[in-house]
Amino acid sequence: MKFSYIDIATCCPAYAIIDPQSGVFEITLNDQLKAKWQEAIDKSVPLFLDGEGVETLYKIFIKMTVDGNSVWYALKLENFPKNIEKMIIVRCWLEHLFKCAFEHCGFGDAVFNPEMINILFDNHNTIPTQFNIQQKYFFPSNNLCKYVLDFVLNHLASRYLHIDFTRVDIIEQYTDILFNILINEGNKFPKVFFEFLSGFPRLYDLIVE
Repeated sequence: MKFSYIDIATCCPAYAIIDPQSGVFEITLNDQLKAKWQEAIDKSVPLFLDGEGVETLYKIFIKMTVDGNSVWYALKLENFPKNIEKMIIVRCWLEHLFKCAFEHCGFGDAVFNPEMINILFDNHNTIPTQFNIQQKYFFPSNNLCKYVLDFVLNHLASRYLHIDFTRVDIIEQYTDILFNILINEGNKFPKVFFEFLSGFPRLYDLIVE
């Protein structure tokens, strides 16, 4: 299914609420996976990362546009699932979202936690654990930048990726990651645009080499 927008935020225009239970389907869990999930619960591994470590009540907002008319939907998933049943709900909804396509997305305040995604899917080879978004613009802060890049590398595919680093003080620490995106991730990101506050000669030198 295709939607026009997805975001992780605390508020949104008028929206219809999605019942989290409505997306649950049967999942077979072996003892090893249950143990991993329980460990994540005990360690309070979050579903969302905002770079601030604040227990903000985020919701997933999805917009569908048909014939010029837009409808917003809100899905509230627990940032810190408290039991296996809550983990199953998150796991099911992430799989639903991975199977959708989105024209644009927000993710300006928070991103999905790659660690939680890996725990929930346990390197499941038959399910591509990535969001399919036609155009994506990131404007990360210092604290959010490393999480954004981890998410981009492991759980995003986009025809046009634009990352604005003008709020990041020490961008050089991410040189290798940015170079890898440009050189090795062309299948996932056919068009990439990086924006910096000043020049980035080290990245340029790596490219021309």
